[in-house]
Amino acid sequence: MFILVLSCKSIFSQEKERRSFFSYFGITPLNDTIRKESTGLMFAPILFYTPDTRWSAGAAGLSAFRLKDKNDSLAETRISYLKFLGIYTFNNQFDSEMSWNVFTPLERYLIKGKLNFRNFPDRFYGIGNQSLLEDREIYAYNSFLFNALFMKKMGRHFFAGFDYEFEREYNFRYDETGVLQFGEVTGYNGGTGSAFGLVSVFDNRDNILNAYKGMYAELSSYYFSEWFGSTFNFAKINVNVKQFNELRDKHILAFQFKSRLTFGDTPMLNMATLGGDDILRGYASNRFRDNHFFALQSEYRFPLFWRFGMVAFAGGGDVFSRPQDLSWRNMKYAGGLGFRFLVNAAERINGRIDFSYGSEGFNFYFGVSESF
Repeated sequence: MFILVLSCKSIFSQEKERRSFFSYFGITPLNDTIRKESTGLMFAPILFYTPDTRWSAGAAGLSAFRLKDKNDSLAETRISYLKFLGIYTFNNQFDSEMSWNVFTPLERYLIKGKLNFRNFPDRFYGIGNQSLLEDREIYAYNSFLFNALFMKKMGRHFFAGFDYEFEREYNFRYDETGVLQFGEVTGYNGGTGSAFGLVSVFDNRDNILNAYKGMYAELSSYYFSEWFGSTFNFAKINVNVKQFNELRDKHILAFQFKSRLTFGDTPMLNMATLGGDDILRGYASNRFRDNHFFALQSEYRFPLFWRFGMVAFAGGGDVFSRPQDLSWRNMKYAGGLGFRFLVNAAERINGRIDFSYGSEGFNFYFGVSESF
């Protein structure tokens, strides 16, 4: 989720906050390029826009800290955080979330997790890569999600471990003219998902939010079973690979490959989907849905003047049930241009607006941080 920080209030334990006109909008000086991983607390009202939510407003909070080893050293341990988020959209969607990312001393272990509650009207277009816009129907549901990930450092930049995921979707409401009400789509009325997963991550990026160089590669697999209390029996495999190359000073060529494969009695909310503000911008979130999905996108990022920069991006991909469902004729493509405004030079945080075109028309996205 990408947000615009309207204003923020921070309480730092290790440094005195500098004040300027821009600082009240979360904007740091251009010459402030040294990262300050201070512990403390931040609160910020937020505002963002996507085609799926329209304008959305809410609040976010972050508590940052670093865990010391027995020698009281912080030098080799990256910062940990606890995040809070609550938003309400002009589409009458409510989303609240708490997440955490904790490095133990010397980064021997990484502990991540999430708690999420949603009351979320959404759109369903059918299943398959040839669904039509005119088949759109509105439905709504409530959901609760708990996720807990534990990983051990296995080598330089490499972590591996296991994950547990519990989710519950309930209180479904349907469009009276739609197909979901007839109960022919798996998971149309929600249910319980309970799964154990295996996760491995390689990450040598120079910056997590806006990398200039390095690679991030994640492979994860989850197994939902009645033995664990799940309503449905199915498995899903996720692949996410991102590569960043600095061609010259602040001119970045970035690539991403992303895929999800599901097998078994997969409910609709766990199927692979295409569209959104992070992959194949130009299509609404969940515009296409099926058992499997893959996409490849690239982006060229470069500075213009002062705090302003620009990006050009393009990508392609599709959802499918069987390999024979794929064809060049049905493939989904998207591309466009975006503008950036540097908010925080030290952390490389940009405000962004992207204009993207897909086969179904134009969309624009407004928020903070890069799409990948």
